[in-house]
Amino acid sequence: RGGTHARQTHAMAPSRRGGYAALGPAAAALLFSSAFIAYKLGGTVPSHGARLQSVVRGSAGVAPRGVPAATGALRSRRMRGCAPERGVQGIKTFAGAETSFPELKNDLLLRAARGEPTERVPVWIHRQAGRYLPEFMDIAMEHGYMKCFNTPELAAELTVQPIEKYGMDAAILFSDILVLLPVMGVEWTMTAGVEPYAVNAIETDEDVEKTMIDASTVDLKEKLGYVFESVTITRKKLKGKAPLIGFSGAPWTLLTYMMHGKGQNGRDNAREFIVKYPDSAKKILENASNLVSAYLIEKVAAGAQMLQVFDSWAGILSEEDFKTFSLPYLLRIAEEVKAGLKERGLPDVPMTVFPRGCKHSISLFSQSAYDCVALDEGVDPADARRELPGKTLQGNFEGKHIYDSEGKIREEVDAMLSRFGTQSYIANFGYAVEKDHDPDKIGVFVDEVRKESERMNQKSRGEGSVGASGDDGSVVGNVRQIAAAT
Repeated sequence: RGGTHARQTHAMAPSRRGGYAALGPAAAALLFSSAFIAYKLGGTVPSHGARLQSVVRGSAGVAPRGVPAATGALRSRRMRGCAPERGVQGIKTFAGAETSFPELKNDLLLRAARGEPTERVPVWIHRQAGRYLPEFMDIAMEHGYMKCFNTPELAAELTVQPIEKYGMDAAILFSDILVLLPVMGVEWTMTAGVEPYAVNAIETDEDVEKTMIDASTVDLKEKLGYVFESVTITRKKLKGKAPLIGFSGAPWTLLTYMMHGKGQNGRDNAREFIVKYPDSAKKILENASNLVSAYLIEKVAAGAQMLQVFDSWAGILSEEDFKTFSLPYLLRIAEEVKAGLKERGLPDVPMTVFPRGCKHSISLFSQSAYDCVALDEGVDPADARRELPGKTLQGNFEGKHIYDSEGKIREEVDAMLSRFGTQSYIANFGYAVEKDHDPDKIGVFVDEVRKESERMNQKSRGEGSVGASGDDGSVVGNVRQIAAAT
């Protein structure tokens, strides 16, 4: 069904091979007792699987965590699989996290996102694992895009390519924001040379009642296990060379793709839909918001070290409509994810929001739970610094300059850095890499960000070095007391 069904590849707990009784009476009793004691002492029992956790909770007389699922006449679908925890707005999630990862050798991105001093500006690019790379195309053409999305080993290989080629300071999982659509009842597909589209696109409020699945009834591990497995495999494959970013489309952007049928324009359809059926639109957005929050939490549990929410089509909304149909859900997602991570005992990873095309409203994120705000090409860095005090900024190099000469690219990078400064800043494009960008020119961009930002830091400190890296390439132990350049 569009190639988005989950792959049954995660390890199976003893309960799915005949129950814990298959371990033998003594072993089963010991396993249960130790888990019960751990839980009563305030811990969790992730190593024993979600089913044992639920059994322990039931024996302890404790109700599942979470709040009731969102109301509304959305269809319910009970998926097979082990009994999960109840998480954000009733979405089924799973306790515990993968912990056996290589030590992180380059934490520049994470420090910059948290506003900590950095020796130079970290750099990565939206869609950096993409069609501009010949090595990417070799794999994509051999297997097809859908198989690459749905096969963890292939997704991991494609994610790591730009890290190996350019030494990017972040890896972003090769996936697609559309993988969430089937969870809510809308199937999608993609073929070479054709923009992805919804097979059963939503057009009216009746379609919402007929098609939409209440995401709180869907087992995320069952439906999206292949994505979480991709995260874990990629994190290990990176070998600590760069942090791994997990991402999701924002509710509004997901809504536009739900209305993007074959040969149609989902953006125009979405704008018309919110005028004709505002209540149904909010029902979709509510459902999507709950799902996105739970999805991002699971990505952290699987190994993601930073998160980003892409509202790629927020800019098609008027300022008033943005405040109604996008902003509330973006703000809520950050709050719910942060709270959910804390509740699950997971790392408090930095979060970035990218409200593309909404320079009129970026100040509304100043008090949000997001650590970083990504900017498109239309935002003046000076305005962003003034309107987002205390936030790290990301962006906003104009991709069109990649078509220029090497010298011009370096000039534009230097100008960008002079506007943003070198602290509380992550260099990126204002949008994304294009398929016809020259890979060598991308290398020029990355190289100049590194060289010029380090030179700027050296100048600001009046010293000859800004903490050289160790022999292993690690920047974790470098000098961190750098005066803010902004």
